[in-house]
Amino acid sequence: MKRPSIFNGTRRELEIKMTPMIDVVFLLLVFFVWTASFQAIEYLLPSSLSQKQGTGQTTNPAEPPPEVEFEDIVIRITFFDNRPAWSVNGQPAASLSEVHDRLALVADIKTDSPVILHPDESVPVGDVIDVYDATRLAGFSQIQFAIAE
Repeated sequence: MKRPSIFNGTRRELEIKMTPMIDVVFLLLVFFVWTASFQAIEYLLPSSLSQKQGTGQTTNPAEPPPEVEFEDIVIRITFFDNRPAWSVNGQPAASLSEVHDRLALVADIKTDSPVILHPDESVPVGDVIDVYDATRLAGFSQIQFAIAE
């Protein structure tokens, strides 16, 4: 026996109600407008524009100066007459404060240059530590020790 369908006799057309859909779209639109940032993002972009001076000449924009390359800074420490003697890149220094002053001049330009401490075997450890401290006070961080074979 066939069961009678409850849908027989009452056939309505399928109707889509658009009012809730419009409400949802409107709410989404409001949400995205409120959360959007309309502030212009500033970037530093390179350009090929040139500036004109009063003489009608074109000049290139100011370029940063090229990176200055230094040799390794070698501090030689020797011991004569129970006193230390210093030389910075082959130039003798009269005192430890003069060594510090020379290092400070170089550190003003470039602090990431490597510094090599080269003490003789007869130099006491305390004098080597004094030079190491002067190098650190000047601002250098790459300090190496040379050894003789």
